[in-house]
Amino acid sequence: MMAHHSSRVMGLAFAMLLALVPGREVHAQEAKVRASMTSQDTVYVGQKVTLAVELLAPGFFASAPAFELPDPQGLMLMPPVGSPVIGSEEIDGVSYTVQRHEVSVLAQHPGELVIPPLTVRFQYKRAPLDKDALTAKVKTPEVKFTATQPPGTEKLGMIITARNLEVKEEWHPDPATAKPKAGDAFTRTITFTAPEVPGMMFPPFQAAAVDGIGIYTKEPVVNDHSERGSLTGQRTDVVTYALQRAGIFTIPAVRFTWWDLESKSARTVDFPARTLTVAANPAMPDPHPTGAVAPQSHPISRKTEIIAVALLLAIIVLSLPQVRRGVGKFMALFRPVHLQPLNPRPRTGTSGESL
Repeated sequence: MMAHHSSRVMGLAFAMLLALVPGREVHAQEAKVRASMTSQDTVYVGQKVTLAVELLAPGFFASAPAFELPDPQGLMLMPPVGSPVIGSEEIDGVSYTVQRHEVSVLAQHPGELVIPPLTVRFQYKRAPLDKDALTAKVKTPEVKFTATQPPGTEKLGMIITARNLEVKEEWHPDPATAKPKAGDAFTRTITFTAPEVPGMMFPPFQAAAVDGIGIYTKEPVVNDHSERGSLTGQRTDVVTYALQRAGIFTIPAVRFTWWDLESKSARTVDFPARTLTVAANPAMPDPHPTGAVAPQSHPISRKTEIIAVALLLAIIVLSLPQVRRGVGKFMALFRPVHLQPLNPRPRTGTSGESL
């Protein structure tokens, strides 16, 4: 019985000793992080997939987290949008508050891709009434996945992979009914919308150059709307066509191709060509007038001919040797005569006396 009592005392003493070991409790209650892909299905190039990042604070969060995203080759990473999903979890007897954030990932080329570690900083308190907050810096583990090129899209370059993608085109005024004249302008608005596609992923609308029309683009408007964890992205491009002169002009057709995740097929959106018949504007000078008369050369006057002939004869005569000598004697009569000064400076001889 004494041995049993002694064993209990030693066990209690050992437990108390472990509790007093510096850093053990701190290590057990430090902030944690987890990261994983939310889907195990086939990932296509141009498809937005989600990297779930779970932050675990041993206590309560005291600040919003700050994500530092790398720029890996072949991948586009976008920070979380909207509010995180809040939960709680107990690990080894320690209670954690859990925040679940979603980082959007887009593969830009096929093959095995690596999401490098993400750095996340935040503050937390072990108890709600603690005066000072603790700072945590955690790094996610490296995550790998494989992206597949959608069949038949190998030569299209960058492609968007989505569901229920919508494209809307608006003209103001309508080219089909308008009667424009030089100096007028048309405004063209292109809007891309799709669920689970961040707006920044949509390609910019490329407006082809047209001789005789000035083309001006505004900064795109990108909107992302998140509701209950569901993201809808939108991008709007505005192009202005300024009619510089009269004539008939054609704005070429444009085709946009994307991969439909529902039908597993490539789909196209066609923007038809537009022909504009532009009338002349009386209040606006035509930079290229039709029927312009070429400038006529004016005949040389009789007086100008006589002066030119006289100058030519003078040059010929003055070039003769005897004429040059006679002219030289004649000009000598007008040369200045150099007189001796009235008070010349004395000259100094070898003896140093004045002469």
